[in-house]
Amino acid sequence: MTKSNQGIEPFFITPEIAAEMAADGYEFELPLIPCTIRLSDVLGRMSDAELALQPDEIAEQERDRRLRMLN
Repeated sequence: MTKSNQGIEPFFITPEIAAEMAADGYEFELPLIPCTIRLSDVLGRMSDAELALQPDEIAEQERDRRLRMLN
């Protein structure tokens, strides 16, 4: 723990408090979730049926890669 975090208790914002804060002009943003794996690796592990459901450009690249491997 760094010095700046010592002695600080965690707190939680209830929906009621969040509504009050939003009314006062606070904007809430979801925290970024750190990625530990590349999307292309995730798509590479999907079955063809699962991959077919993905509309993303990276999914299209994975479909093309799989077709090239078959030829």
